[in-house]
Amino acid sequence: LVRDVTIEFTGLSLVDPRNVHFRYRLDGYDDEWKNAVGGRQVTYTNLAPRQYRFHVKASNNSGVWNERGAQLEFSIAPAFYQTNWFRVACVVLIIAIIWSAHRLRIRRIRHEERRLRDVIAGIPAMAFSINPDGSPDLVNQRWLDYAGLSMSTQGAHGWESTIHPADLEAHRDKWRTALADGQPFENEARHRSATGEYRWFLVRAVPLRDPQGKIVKWYGALTDIEERKRAEEERERLRRLEEQLAHTNRLSMLGELTASLAHEINQPIAAAITSAGACLRWLDRDEPEL
Repeated sequence: LVRDVTIEFTGLSLVDPRNVHFRYRLDGYDDEWKNAVGGRQVTYTNLAPRQYRFHVKASNNSGVWNERGAQLEFSIAPAFYQTNWFRVACVVLIIAIIWSAHRLRIRRIRHEERRLRDVIAGIPAMAFSINPDGSPDLVNQRWLDYAGLSMSTQGAHGWESTIHPADLEAHRDKWRTALADGQPFENEARHRSATGEYRWFLVRAVPLRDPQGKIVKWYGALTDIEERKRAEEERERLRRLEEQLAHTNRLSMLGELTASLAHEINQPIAAAITSAGACLRWLDRDEPEL
């Protein structure tokens, strides 16, 4: 931990030692020769650990310089934390810490992903997850069993093969719109089972966003609404029957009213015709009965 070094020097003169002058330079520290003023020593501060060479020249009282001069080699020993091996060890340690942190984060993410997959697989419903670009990420076994598919046959558009052709285009358009807008998706469509039967399902999907608002995943579920659809169709059929019955009732009432009106109108007409006939017979006598 040496930082400050003082070097003393002198030159022999038997005539006039006070008129001996000195110049010095420390390689790697002084850019040029410096004159020693007021003493025969020089102090260097804050020297970095490495090898040094100190040069000094002297002149006699006649001003003649000894160009050869003298030199002193010395070195400043570094502390352990200033050595190259320590720096390399620190770099290796930092890299190891960063790598370990990265591996730990990857392991934690994979653990969370496995846990989420287990949760999705264990949900007592047909659940799925979708990547931000719309490609399928995961579907649970319940959905695969219903559709008669596997993870390999599910593919990028395997779900489209299960939708009724009459519902496919509208379902696809709504899904594309949801992907573009980032709004929750909801649609009713018929899906084919492994036995070939089509059943109505309510498909819902919502986006999961990161703190910056970017969609990182879509999560959704399919709910069987076949019974509800049948109930709605039955209600619609009953409504139409009620309308037809009401129409029939109106026609029946109209027929009764028409018959009643016809009866009320026919009675006086028949009486008038009968009286007119009697009058014609009386007038048709030999002597009209006026």
